[in-house]
Amino acid sequence: MNKKIVIFDMDGTLVDSEHCVAQAIHDVIQTTAISPKQILNQYRGMKLAFIIADIGKRYNLQLPADIVDQFRQRETELSGSLITVNPEVADVLEQLKNHSCIASNAPKAKTSRSLESCGLSGYFDDRIYSAYDVNAWKPDPTLFLHAAATEGYSPDQCIVVEDSDTGISAAKAANMRPIFYNLHGRATQHSDVTMITSFSELLSIVA
Repeated sequence: MNKKIVIFDMDGTLVDSEHCVAQAIHDVIQTTAISPKQILNQYRGMKLAFIIADIGKRYNLQLPADIVDQFRQRETELSGSLITVNPEVADVLEQLKNHSCIASNAPKAKTSRSLESCGLSGYFDDRIYSAYDVNAWKPDPTLFLHAAATEGYSPDQCIVVEDSDTGISAAKAANMRPIFYNLHGRATQHSDVTMITSFSELLSIVA
């Protein structure tokens, strides 16, 4: 493989955890005005604080000041049963060896916990980057640029695998090559990017 690195999103890309996130948000906001499925579809890939604030504003909810802490606790409670590894992920990571890292909007502790519970932590060691570390969330490209620079790669050497329009927008803004991982056949506003429906397709792109 030429000098390239694959930068993975975490939730929805490496692991199917978005249903866990949506359910946890729904449980702590305590409203029937919006369902977990609607939360997932409307806010995929967005910053947690924005999601909660926007739902509160849209539905005129009086949310407690510690709502994010409540969410983190509920998410942890649900994670054991609702987070699973997406198909073929482990096999592809094994072949990529050290030529990959994670750049996620989620806190690093959450990402590390999910990797550990799914048996994937050994593939990344400390190559995990969080938007909270740079105080910039996708679609801002800062997180991707920070991850690439830290790993010693220029933007043109980076392939970004994302499952959301938000992440694809960030990759484009960083002048990196985006790959849209579309496991569930969702529509995307980025019709000009390469789309894969299985992780095994990624290997021929990286080679």
